[in-house]
Amino acid sequence: MTTVTDTTETLSAECTLARTPGYEDVHAWCRQLDDVPLPHSTRVLLVHRCRCSCHRQQPPRNPA
Repeated sequence: MTTVTDTTETLSAECTLARTPGYEDVHAWCRQLDDVPLPHSTRVLLVHRCRCSCHRQQPPRNPA
């Protein structure tokens, strides 16, 4: 059985591939820059943002 810990990185497919030699430029294709919540939910995420170190920490966006 696998246990998820706080140290587990959530990476997009692009950033996972970019860790392979010869594919470093694929980091630029990553579009998972924000967490996407499940509709009508406050804590459940539908899609986690990519936590790769190549992405700068951005301040949360204010909904208009």
